[in-house]
Amino acid sequence: MDFRLQVFADAARTLNFSRTAQNLGISQPSVSTHIKLLEEDLKVKLFLRQGRRFVLTYAGELLLQKAEKILSIYKEMNQEASLLSNISEGEFTLGIPRAIYYGVFPNFVADWCRLSPKSTIHHRIIDLKEQNPDIAGNLDAFITLSLDPGKDNIFFSDTLIAVTPSKIKEDGYYDIAETKLLMYEGDPETSADISARMSAALLNPSTLKIAATMKDPVSAIKFLIEYGKGSATASSPLVSFLWKSQVSTLLKEGVLRQISLTEMEDIPVPRRHYAIFLAKNKKGSNEAALKDNFISFAQGWASSL
Repeated sequence: MDFRLQVFADAARTLNFSRTAQNLGISQPSVSTHIKLLEEDLKVKLFLRQGRRFVLTYAGELLLQKAEKILSIYKEMNQEASLLSNISEGEFTLGIPRAIYYGVFPNFVADWCRLSPKSTIHHRIIDLKEQNPDIAGNLDAFITLSLDPGKDNIFFSDTLIAVTPSKIKEDGYYDIAETKLLMYEGDPETSADISARMSAALLNPSTLKIAATMKDPVSAIKFLIEYGKGSATASSPLVSFLWKSQVSTLLKEGVLRQISLTEMEDIPVPRRHYAIFLAKNKKGSNEAALKDNFISFAQGWASSL
């Protein structure tokens, strides 16, 4: 890893060379030397001194964005190399919340199995009441909602968005009173988030036009796509609330598009943070190395999204 880039990134975040020296276990003169050599290599000034403190130059701000991406790739590479050099074997049971089961879980487990083909991952969809370290049952680990996005064990963050088929109406926003809603009520937490957002907008769900209610996001997504194919419905809006992870590929491909609803524009969008935990009361669990590797991989995998 380019240690000089790591020194710069830490110094750019702290704007304090002494603190960076403490964080990285080197001397303050070493920090200054690394920054000076990096500036000479790039032929730009990265920091300016204002009184007794440092500030980033515009070039420094641009480099920090690139440096964080590069360091994230280095971290991911090292984690994958560690897995490949120490192939995990055994079985592992993971609890998954329904909201991320369809959009995140398949890719996550596929990447784990690609790097650790001698291990087997079992899973079970869990409800909110089960997402507790003390009642995790027969799980080795589980993913649960977290109210603290700054925790070290944060696995994934997601956003609830309103989407519509791309072929229906080209306006950038909808009046919700004039739209048909396709509701997804596959998990109580999602329903609660939608209800809270509507309540904040002084909307009564019983007065809105509910086209259909689906119990899982896959059915809701299929319904949306098929609706967008029908020429007879092309002028009639159909909107659904879904988690962005569930439709990210379709958004990139242009099959669905994210929209704004006029009554909700000034209301904060629900955002969830999921953390990954080892089950505390697991009896006779598999070897610690497998679980440690799995947790390390999960956190590195999420940071690369």
